[in-house]
Order: sequence, then structure tokens, then C-alpha cells
Amino acid sequence: MNIQDEAIDQILFENNISNEWSDSVKNELKSVKLSESPGRKNLIHKPFITIDGADAKDFDDAIFCEYRGKQTILSVAIADVADLVKSGTALDNEARERGTSIYFPSKVVPMLPEEISNNLCSLVPNEVRNVLVCRIVFSLEGEIEGYEFFEASIRSCLRATYKSIDDLINKKVSLPDEIAKSIDALKNLTTVLLGKRKKRSALELDAAEPILELDELGNIINIKISKRLFSHLMIEESMLAANICAARYMKKHYGFGVYRIHEEPEELKIDALKNFFATKGLTSKPKKNPLEVITQCLEFSKDHQLKKSLQTLVLQSLKRAEYSTEDIGHFGLQLEQYAHFTSPIRRYPDLMVHRLIKDKLQKNINKPNQEQIELDCCELSDLERQAEKASRTVVQQIICHHLKQFIGDDFNAMITGVTDFGIFAEIDSFYVSGLIHVSDLPGDRYIFDKISGVLKGKRTGRSFRQGQSIRVKINNVLPYERKINLLILKNK
Repeated sequence: MNIQDEAIDQILFENNISNEWSDSVKNELKSVKLSESPGRKNLIHKPFITIDGADAKDFDDAIFCEYRGKQTILSVAIADVADLVKSGTALDNEARERGTSIYFPSKVVPMLPEEISNNLCSLVPNEVRNVLVCRIVFSLEGEIEGYEFFEASIRSCLRATYKSIDDLINKKVSLPDEIAKSIDALKNLTTVLLGKRKKRSALELDAAEPILELDELGNIINIKISKRLFSHLMIEESMLAANICAARYMKKHYGFGVYRIHEEPEELKIDALKNFFATKGLTSKPKKNPLEVITQCLEFSKDHQLKKSLQTLVLQSLKRAEYSTEDIGHFGLQLEQYAHFTSPIRRYPDLMVHRLIKDKLQKNINKPNQEQIELDCCELSDLERQAEKASRTVVQQIICHHLKQFIGDDFNAMITGVTDFGIFAEIDSFYVSGLIHVSDLPGDRYIFDKISGVLKGKRTGRSFRQGQSIRVKINNVLPYERKINLLILKNK
């Protein structure tokens, strides 16, 4: 068993996460097949394409963009998972239990069996697939002037990657004329939408996760941070627009829905953030609201040598986004209503949104139970957190295995956390933190000040705080416990 498989098995066991399909799911899978509904619009002649990462295997969204007079029409086609996975079936119950797919460096624990996620529902090129389409009408200024949802059939005419579309935009490659026209229209629309995003002060956090390149034994070949291309933004803005429309649709027809919410941060955390950034040289007016404070902190950190640490602090001051039937808005995106509609293959809340929309389209008179949906939202938020933690933990364990060869070596590091028992520091270029125990801090007795979050030497006055650059030596690594023991050498 290679290093990654071993780490995945350990984390799945520790979190009681299943990676097997029950016999009832396997039996149901035998009878699952694509339906041909007479009510579906036939859009197989439209030049829909998918744009994903080079290693993607499930394609749940395709796009087509065109001009119509002084308007731009964006059609976002999403895999119609609800057509195949019916409520109350073994397939549905298993998907609900999992809540989300869990992604690891080169493997995935899927929410749905691969026969559905990578085949029947995946919008693979040159195959007819059932979709739920959100067609959005934009003004030249990027305002949503209208939208509609409908069931359709499409045939993706290209499986594009972010790089290939970026090459097209930069005129390094060419594509068939009808595809190139769609991409050009979407490029222009994205430019307008990004301007609107900036104007409404949506938060721009650079929180990229490390990408591990592994060999067949699970050993690390390379660790890198993904580069965001304009093509990423094109898809991101397209999905945001469709998600906004889904939230509006549910509000209009039900008065509630499965929303993606993000509450304002707590006042105490904003004050602590202001105080910390003040120590780094940022001056701010006392009456600024949370959005202004956070925006100013992010702007300040952009060109700062401690950018990553400062942005991590901002992220830690924010509340987590969650699912809820109450549309209290999304603070990070600065949107009044928002939902997750675009990834029903890998996220169960998106599947719930699809079902609510399709029930209205099909004139289903059964009223959904808001109380039960709210309970589901709470549980699905927990499952999302569990999946994110599992994914990060596997990455940490693989990196820990990699770091064993560097025991005794020195590295630059950044303090990411301070406690009464020591300090956590992230090792440069490895994106993982180790602990320097308070008993290993040299030449003094250190006291932790909870208010300032500083660990300070009683005799020397030497202090350690979050965001500080230090030089460390890797003293020991315990991969299976995801523990790295560091020793401090000197202040940088």
C-alpha cells in the first residue's frame, strides 16, 4: 500500500467515513439509466463546452454564451443528477449520508458511484446528457435582467481545460468559430462582472491550498500552489450568477430554500484584527464597519512580505459559510441571496436545490418540509467540515512522511499560532505547521498573554506572536500522528 492510500485509509477509519458501496446501492445502480422526457428542450446543437482542471473526471457544468442585441445570454447547464438519483432510494440515502465528495491529492471518495459521477451524469464530450439549465439575461452593465430554469438535453462539444481556454484568450491556439465566439462573449461578460464584484467589495482572499504531485508509491515529487488564470474567473463568475438565480428562484416560489450563508464576523474578532494589523503599520479609523476593516486589511496584506500569514489571520477572523433555509446573505461575496446549485454530482445541498427547482418546473404540489430541510442543512454543514478536515489531514500526513528526510535541517518558518504550551510555525514551501513546545524555547520562562496573543519571556522580554518570521530546525516527525517537532534557532 502506498503512502497516500495508507493515509486515506487511516483518516477514513478515524472519522468513520465509508468508502464502500452497499449491496442495495450496487443493485439499484444496475437499473439506473438516462431517461428521455418529452418535456426537455433539445439543445444538442448548441456549442456547450466544459472547462475544468486537467485531472478532472466528473464534469457537472457546461457553459454557452452569446450576444442577443444589447444583451448577453449566458446558459449554465448542470448535470441533472435528480433525474437519476430519486429521493428515498438507497443511492440517495448513501449520498445524503456522505454529504459531499472528498478530494485527496490523486484520489477521491465520491458522493455518488462513479457509474453516475463519471459516466451517466458527467457532461463528457460528444454524448447526450440530461441537464438542468439556468439561462441568464445580462445587460451590458452586467445586471441580471432576467433568468429561467428548464430541463434540457445537451451534447458537450469540447472538454476544455483552464489552460487551453486561457491559451485561446491569449491567441496561442484556435478553436472552432462557434466555440470561440461563445468564449469571447463570456470573456467580455466576465470582465464586466469582475468590475461589479469589486464595486460591491466582495472579499478577495488568496487562500490557495497546496497541490501535491505524487509518484506511484505516494511519495511527493513536487508541492506547488495553483495559479489562477482568467479562465478560472470566467467559470467562477458563471457559477456565481447561476447560484444567485437559484437562490432567487427558491425565495420567489417557496419563501425559503437551501441557501449558502455567510454571517458577519464577530465584533471582538474584528477589533482583534484591527489591533494586530495596527502593530504591522496599518492605521484605520475607529468607526469602520467589518467589511471596511477586512477589505483594508486584505489590501494592506497584498504586497506585504507576510502576505500569507496576514491573509490567514483575516480568514481566521471570519465565520464559516454554512447551509441554511434562512437567506441571511453571504458576507464574503457581499450578496443578499446565494445558494449552491452548480455541483450536484459532488455536493448534496446542490442536489436538494435541484429538486426544489424541478418540483416547481414539474408542478409538484407537495410542499417541502422546511423544518426537516433545516436539520439537513445543519448536518450537511458538519459533513462539509469533516470532508475538508479529512482532505487537509491526508495532505499533512503525506507531507510529514516527506519531511522525515529533513530531520536536523534548518528552514525559514512563519508563526501561525501561539498558545500557552508553545508556538505553531509553518515551514516555508511545505505548507504544514510544526510545534515548538514552550519548554524548548531557549533561555527564559515564557508566559502567554491571552489578550494580546503573545508568548513573552519573563526575564529577556523576547516575544513570539502570530505572523512573525523565525528560523527553525526540524527535530522530529511523527507522520501517523501528523506531528512535527521544531526547535527555534533565532529571530529573523
